[in-house]
Amino acid sequence: MSNLPEKPNAISNKVIDLLVDDTLRRNGIDPDNIKKKLSDQQKKQLKELVEDLTTQVNKFNNQSSTDK
Repeated sequence: MSNLPEKPNAISNKVIDLLVDDTLRRNGIDPDNIKKKLSDQQKKQLKELVEDLTTQVNKFNNQSSTDK
């Protein structure tokens, strides 16, 4: 049996949200205000970045499980 949670993406997203939110607040930045000021290009780039990172994590997880 694996020690991995059934929904790793949900947990990972929560951790990322927490870390980003904490970092922004420590630096005096309101995350809700920043979201409103992002250009469409910036939103697209962030979405692509998240998709790329998700793909890399999934590949890593699959590779780790096949190595065992």
